[in-house]
Amino acid sequence: MTLPDQLRNMRQSVDPDTGAILFRHPTLQGIPDLVVEADGYTMEFIGPTLLCLDIIDPGALGRLLAEPIKQQLPVGLGD
Repeated sequence: MTLPDQLRNMRQSVDPDTGAILFRHPTLQGIPDLVVEADGYTMEFIGPTLLCLDIIDPGALGRLLAEPIKQQLPVGLGD
């Protein structure tokens, strides 16, 4: 199952003050096997299944996702 497929089945909430977005698996609970922290987000896994995606800084995550696309554009984009 791909990440977008997993996210579709998750509960989501948004903090109106900070804009942080939390995706949480509706049935899994417990201590994650793996935690990945990066610029603007944290992902927690139990086995191959995403338990939680906490997007703390949506702008930072957007910039990270846009980077591979920016490299393919015929013109440069300012940051």
